[in-house]
Amino acid sequence: PTGVSDVHLGLTPILTGLGPLKSHNKLLIKQKLQTCEMLTGCEQENRFTVTGAEGEILYWAKENSGCCDRFLCGNIRSFDMSITDQTTNEVMRLFRPLTCQGCCCSALYPHCTQAMTVSVAGETVGTVRERATWWNPVYHVFDSVGNQVLKIRGPSCHFSLCDDVNFQVLDTDGVEVALIAKKWMGCFKETLTDADNFVIDFNEGLLLETKVLILSATFLIDMMYFEMNN
Repeated sequence: PTGVSDVHLGLTPILTGLGPLKSHNKLLIKQKLQTCEMLTGCEQENRFTVTGAEGEILYWAKENSGCCDRFLCGNIRSFDMSITDQTTNEVMRLFRPLTCQGCCCSALYPHCTQAMTVSVAGETVGTVRERATWWNPVYHVFDSVGNQVLKIRGPSCHFSLCDDVNFQVLDTDGVEVALIAKKWMGCFKETLTDADNFVIDFNEGLLLETKVLILSATFLIDMMYFEMNN
């Protein structure tokens, strides 16, 4: 479903399915700080909230991965991520297989680069795939039949002291259609934790399927560039 459910809290309707994504052009993704991870250094499954511009919760995202994968493979680990709405129904599922990471692997594109498959209601809607480059991080985003629909380009340095790190989302004509920004959270949090916050600004008039793929790509970017290996 992509509309508004009949369930109400008082007089306020609960948006379900992809409805919130369709109606919002600004999303805030906040990773939850986990006390056990901070105290022990043992990587836990990542959890996020996805909110609107006013802070209203739209979705929850939860990583599902094995303890050994997190301990041994770090940020290249395989995982799937379930994204649920306010009624706890799953609206999206992301899957990222275990793949080596590095320049030698990137040279084998598309066979040995990072990729994430995006599914809605059990059907694949697209894939986000790392593109082999020697400088700036680049991702190509494909639709369900394998046509490239977007290109995401990041900065040459993905760490910026006291400033945000921006990833441009471009269409096939090179026009910017969205911006993914990894927000600077302060020296304490940036140094001692790998909990990250992102803001996504969509241009007006984007297709719902395009928003789904951009939101999904943000989680792959976070895992590859901002997830610390303990």
